[in-house]
Amino acid sequence: MEIKRIIKELDLKGEISLETWKPISAKRNSDGTIDILYRNLLLGNERDPVFLWVYVNVVEDEEIDVRILEKMTFKKEDLLWIMKFVSKFG
Repeated sequence: MEIKRIIKELDLKGEISLETWKPISAKRNSDGTIDILYRNLLLGNERDPVFLWVYVNVVEDEEIDVRILEKMTFKKEDLLWIMKFVSKFG
């Protein structure tokens, strides 16, 4: 399934509104899951944006279903804080 279609499905299911969140990047993982990064259109601004990271799985049984496995909202300052401590582990 194309990433654009996955984003559309998440919007149609009411999981992630494209009126609120703009997709800015996506990547396929070797295990078949997909990471999608969104930017909030209503909160934050260009200098201090609010992001949403979504970890998605596409299940293809009788019908194709897009399922969110994890999601997290964050700001740039949150990433800097996380990286400060993660980098200590190698």
